[in-house]
Amino acid sequence: MKKVLFTLIALVVSATSFAQLIANKTDKKVTVGVDLFSDLQLMTSDNWDARGFNQGASWAITYNFPLGESTKHTVSIGAGMSHHNYFSYSHILNPYADTLTYVQCRDLENFKRFKVNANYADIPLELRFRIKDQVKIGVGFKLGILVMAKTKYVGPNDDGIIVHHKDTYIDNLERYTYSATLRVGWRWVTAYAAYQLNPVFEVGHDAPVIHPLSVGVSFAPF
Repeated sequence: MKKVLFTLIALVVSATSFAQLIANKTDKKVTVGVDLFSDLQLMTSDNWDARGFNQGASWAITYNFPLGESTKHTVSIGAGMSHHNYFSYSHILNPYADTLTYVQCRDLENFKRFKVNANYADIPLELRFRIKDQVKIGVGFKLGILVMAKTKYVGPNDDGIIVHHKDTYIDNLERYTYSATLRVGWRWVTAYAAYQLNPVFEVGHDAPVIHPLSVGVSFAPF
């Protein structure tokens, strides 16, 4: 846990320092931002026993176009990456199959975790507003393109032995994701929320129905 926390802090410090350097050299026309969040798994199906906390992270670099004659308000578009983890007490046995099969983990004392990890290349588009140069508000939309996904199970097998098992491919995930985003904050720190409009898995195939609501904090000196 300490290593993860140290890594996240180092990532934030490095990204914000790099973003400030870029902003100074480009007259604040370019922004680099980092989001740290937890995904709330909304609208889940009965066969998917979701965990409450699902940590994730994203980053993006955007170019800011002035909105009209005002330099305080911008239209921003760019590119980035997002990394989501969907934890569950349900175990997908056959992520390669057209129809998925689940097992509910009964031995919760020895069960550690099962997760679906999905990674996307993002194209964010935002309207950004400044109030008195300090309060920042960003309303936008993000298109995600799936680039990599995997599952990981840590828990007992049929013989009660703790195993670590990974599958590096998952069938039936949506290729594209569409999310509405919102940021509200002070200077370079903002509260962040994003709601994915389409589900993580394709409809059907006995796949879990997951519409993630990402809630967290952003670091970006825009």
